[in-house]
Amino acid sequence: MVNVERISISFPKYLLKEIDKIVKKKGYSSRSELIRDAVRKYILENDLDKDGLISGIITVVYTPTKESMEKMSKLYFEYNEIVKTINQSYITTSCGKNKKVEIFVVEGNAEKIYEFYEQISKIDKKIYDKIVIF
Repeated sequence: MVNVERISISFPKYLLKEIDKIVKKKGYSSRSELIRDAVRKYILENDLDKDGLISGIITVVYTPTKESMEKMSKLYFEYNEIVKTINQSYITTSCGKNKKVEIFVVEGNAEKIYEFYEQISKIDKKIYDKIVIF
């Protein structure tokens, strides 16, 4: 392995259980190998250096509080020139928590799309966000 440096990371127990399941199911040799793989994928998927006109999908999952839903609605109207479609659903997570999922299909100026994604990623009570550009 190339010049590896050891760090310490803390996870809640339920997340460690999920990590251990994935390690076993996918055949990783250790938690570290899985986490390195996940970080590499994250870096590749979040290479946001593209410019010009682009299209993509932005997904966000968060706890639906009055404040978070108002913020999301405000962002939608602020960036409506790049949002082509929005899909909203309510789900219950494996931990038994109620969450809201919003999926945006976006198209337009790359800088504006990245700005929109950056604002979405700051939503309170967010548990997941992802952007896929094509």
